[in-house]
Amino acid sequence: MKRYAKRTVRVAVAAVVAVGGVSLTVPAAAQARVDGVVSYADAVPGLEPPGLGDQARYVDEHGREIDPAANGKRDGGNTPSAIGCTPVTLPDDPHWSSPDVSGHGQWNKGDCTGNTAHVYNCLYEYYTDGTYRRKACSDSTQLKPKSESNNRSTARRTCDSTGQSISWRNQVDVDVDGQVDSSGTEYHQANVYCVVTGPDQ
Repeated sequence: MKRYAKRTVRVAVAAVVAVGGVSLTVPAAAQARVDGVVSYADAVPGLEPPGLGDQARYVDEHGREIDPAANGKRDGGNTPSAIGCTPVTLPDDPHWSSPDVSGHGQWNKGDCTGNTAHVYNCLYEYYTDGTYRRKACSDSTQLKPKSESNNRSTARRTCDSTGQSISWRNQVDVDVDGQVDSSGTEYHQANVYCVVTGPDQ
Protein backbone atom coordinates (compact mmCIF):
# COMPACT_ATOMS: atom_id res chain seq x y z
CA MET A 1 0.00 0.00 0.00
CA LYS A 2 1.40 3.40 -0.98
CA ARG A 3 0.77 6.60 0.87
CA TYR A 4 1.87 10.09 -0.10
CA ALA A 5 1.92 12.96 2.34
CA LYS A 6 3.40 16.27 3.25
CA ARG A 7 2.99 16.53 7.00
CA THR A 8 4.12 18.19 10.18
CA VAL A 9 4.14 16.28 13.46
CA ARG A 10 3.35 18.20 16.62
CA VAL A 11 5.61 17.30 19.52
CA ALA A 12 3.77 16.04 22.61
CA VAL A 13 5.95 14.68 25.41
CA ALA A 14 4.59 13.75 28.78
CA ALA A 15 6.63 11.17 30.66
CA VAL A 16 10.02 9.59 31.17
CA VAL A 17 10.22 5.84 31.77
CA ALA A 18 13.15 3.55 32.47
CA VAL A 19 13.59 0.59 30.14
CA GLY A 20 16.55 -1.68 30.81
CA GLY A 21 18.18 1.02 32.92
CA VAL A 22 17.85 3.64 30.17
CA SER A 23 15.46 6.58 30.55
CA LEU A 24 13.20 7.12 27.55
CA THR A 25 10.92 10.06 26.90
CA VAL A 26 7.53 8.65 25.97
CA PRO A 27 5.06 10.47 23.67
CA ALA A 28 1.94 11.45 25.58
CA ALA A 29 -0.40 9.69 23.20
CA ALA A 30 1.62 6.48 23.45
CA GLN A 31 0.75 6.06 27.15
CA ALA A 32 -2.90 5.21 26.62
CA ARG A 33 -4.20 1.79 25.63
CA VAL A 34 -6.92 2.52 23.09
CA ASP A 35 -8.35 0.24 20.39
CA GLY A 36 -5.64 -2.37 20.79
CA VAL A 37 -2.77 0.11 20.82
CA VAL A 38 -0.32 -0.83 23.56
CA SER A 39 2.06 1.28 25.64
CA TYR A 40 5.42 2.43 24.30
CA ALA A 41 7.27 -0.06 26.52
CA ASP A 42 5.09 -3.01 25.42
CA ALA A 43 5.07 -2.20 21.71
CA VAL A 44 6.54 -4.55 19.10
CA PRO A 45 6.96 -4.24 15.32
CA GLY A 46 3.73 -4.93 13.45
CA LEU A 47 1.33 -3.95 10.67
CA GLU A 48 -0.21 -0.49 10.61
CA PRO A 49 -3.96 -0.67 11.40
CA PRO A 50 -6.43 0.63 8.79
CA GLY A 51 -7.10 4.36 8.95
CA LEU A 52 -3.93 5.46 10.73
CA GLY A 53 -2.50 7.31 7.72
CA ASP A 54 -1.25 10.79 8.53
CA GLN A 55 -2.22 10.42 12.20
CA ALA A 56 0.86 8.26 12.73
CA ARG A 57 3.53 9.64 15.05
CA TYR A 58 7.26 9.46 14.39
CA VAL A 59 9.85 8.88 17.11
CA ASP A 60 13.63 8.75 17.16
CA GLU A 61 15.81 6.03 18.66
CA HIS A 62 15.35 7.54 22.15
CA GLY A 63 11.54 7.48 22.01
CA ARG A 64 11.26 11.24 21.47
CA GLU A 65 8.45 12.33 19.17
CA ILE A 66 9.87 14.12 16.14
CA ASP A 67 8.90 15.98 13.00
CA PRO A 68 10.53 13.96 10.20
CA ALA A 69 10.65 17.07 8.02
CA ALA A 70 13.04 18.79 10.45
CA ASN A 71 14.78 15.95 12.27
CA GLY A 72 18.42 15.48 11.30
CA LYS A 73 18.21 17.67 8.21
CA ARG A 74 21.67 18.26 6.83
CA ASP A 75 21.27 20.86 4.09
CA GLY A 76 24.38 21.34 1.98
CA GLY A 77 22.76 23.92 -0.28
CA ASN A 78 24.08 27.35 -1.24
CA THR A 79 22.86 30.76 -0.14
CA PRO A 80 19.23 31.11 -1.25
CA SER A 81 18.76 33.19 -4.39
CA ALA A 82 15.08 32.57 -5.05
CA ILE A 83 12.11 31.72 -2.87
CA GLY A 84 8.92 29.77 -3.00
CA CYS A 85 9.64 26.91 -5.39
CA THR A 86 8.22 23.41 -4.99
CA PRO A 87 10.36 20.44 -6.03
CA VAL A 88 8.89 17.02 -6.74
CA THR A 89 9.92 14.67 -3.92
CA LEU A 90 10.36 11.06 -5.06
CA PRO A 91 10.51 8.37 -2.37
CA ASP A 92 10.35 4.75 -3.44
CA ASP A 93 8.66 1.94 -1.52
CA PRO A 94 10.60 0.47 1.39
CA HIS A 95 11.72 -2.96 0.20
CA TRP A 96 13.79 -5.98 1.14
CA SER A 97 17.23 -6.14 -0.44
CA SER A 98 19.04 -9.07 1.15
CA PRO A 99 19.92 -8.81 3.98
CA ASP A 100 18.44 -5.33 4.47
CA VAL A 101 15.32 -3.26 4.35
CA SER A 102 16.11 -0.23 2.20
CA GLY A 103 14.60 2.90 0.73
CA HIS A 104 15.76 5.59 -1.67
CA GLY A 105 15.16 9.25 -2.37
CA GLN A 106 15.22 11.24 -5.61
CA TRP A 107 13.71 14.48 -6.88
CA ASN A 108 12.61 16.44 -9.95
CA LYS A 109 12.60 20.20 -10.41
CA GLY A 110 8.88 20.95 -10.31
CA ASP A 111 8.83 24.75 -10.59
CA CYS A 112 12.35 25.10 -9.12
CA THR A 113 15.24 26.26 -11.29
CA GLY A 114 18.16 24.84 -9.30
CA ASN A 115 20.19 22.13 -11.02
CA THR A 116 20.99 20.13 -7.87
CA ALA A 117 19.41 19.39 -4.52
CA HIS A 118 20.45 17.71 -1.29
CA VAL A 119 18.24 14.68 -0.70
CA TYR A 120 17.90 12.92 2.64
CA ASN A 121 15.77 9.90 3.53
CA CYS A 122 14.98 7.86 6.63
CA LEU A 123 13.32 4.48 7.21
CA TYR A 124 10.70 4.11 9.95
CA GLU A 125 9.30 0.81 11.27
CA TYR A 126 5.75 0.63 12.62
CA TYR A 127 5.24 -0.40 16.28
CA THR A 128 2.02 -1.44 17.97
CA ASP A 129 1.87 1.71 20.12
CA GLY A 130 0.95 3.62 16.96
CA THR A 131 4.42 5.03 16.32
CA TYR A 132 6.83 4.78 13.43
CA ARG A 133 10.31 4.42 14.92
CA ARG A 134 13.36 5.65 13.06
CA LYS A 135 15.71 2.82 12.12
CA ALA A 136 18.09 4.19 9.48
CA CYS A 137 18.89 7.39 7.60
CA SER A 138 20.93 8.20 4.52
CA ASP A 139 23.59 10.84 4.23
CA SER A 140 22.45 14.14 2.76
CA THR A 141 23.37 13.56 -0.87
CA GLN A 142 23.71 16.16 -3.62
CA LEU A 143 21.76 14.92 -6.63
CA LYS A 144 20.73 16.07 -10.07
CA PRO A 145 17.01 15.66 -10.90
CA LYS A 146 15.88 12.11 -11.65
CA SER A 147 15.09 13.21 -15.21
CA GLU A 148 18.85 13.81 -15.67
CA SER A 149 20.41 11.12 -13.47
CA ASN A 150 19.38 7.92 -11.71
CA ASN A 151 21.52 8.69 -8.64
CA ARG A 152 19.68 8.56 -5.31
CA SER A 153 20.05 8.71 -1.56
CA THR A 154 19.94 5.35 0.22
CA ALA A 155 18.91 4.36 3.74
CA ARG A 156 19.24 0.71 4.73
CA ARG A 157 19.14 -1.47 7.83
CA THR A 158 19.96 -5.15 8.28
CA CYS A 159 16.89 -7.21 9.23
CA ASP A 160 16.97 -9.15 12.50
CA SER A 161 14.50 -11.60 10.95
CA THR A 162 12.40 -11.96 7.81
CA GLY A 163 9.60 -14.18 9.09
CA GLN A 164 7.00 -11.45 9.66
CA SER A 165 5.48 -8.73 7.47
CA ILE A 166 5.99 -5.28 9.03
CA SER A 167 4.82 -1.81 7.92
CA TRP A 168 7.66 0.49 6.93
CA ARG A 169 7.79 4.10 5.70
CA ASN A 170 10.47 5.75 3.61
CA GLN A 171 10.39 9.49 4.36
CA VAL A 172 12.29 11.78 1.96
CA ASP A 173 13.26 15.44 2.25
CA VAL A 174 14.56 17.57 -0.65
CA ASP A 175 16.46 20.86 -0.24
CA VAL A 176 17.08 22.54 -3.60
CA ASP A 177 20.52 24.14 -3.77
CA GLY A 178 20.44 27.92 -4.15
CA GLN A 179 16.69 28.21 -3.56
CA VAL A 180 14.26 28.22 -0.68
CA ASP A 181 11.82 25.43 -1.42
CA SER A 182 8.56 24.41 0.20
CA SER A 183 8.85 22.67 3.56
CA GLY A 184 7.62 19.18 4.28
CA THR A 185 8.53 15.67 3.29
CA GLU A 186 6.83 12.88 1.40
CA TYR A 187 6.75 9.17 2.16
CA HIS A 188 5.96 5.85 0.61
CA GLN A 189 4.73 3.03 2.79
CA ALA A 190 4.95 -0.72 2.21
CA ASN A 191 4.77 -3.94 4.16
CA VAL A 192 8.13 -5.72 4.13
CA TYR A 193 9.14 -9.12 5.50
CA CYS A 194 11.76 -7.53 7.72
CA VAL A 195 11.76 -7.16 11.50
CA VAL A 196 14.26 -4.84 13.18
CA THR A 197 14.15 -5.00 16.97
CA GLY A 198 17.10 -2.75 17.80
CA PRO A 199 17.37 1.07 17.81
CA ASP A 200 18.65 3.35 15.08
CA GLN A 201 22.27 2.66 14.13
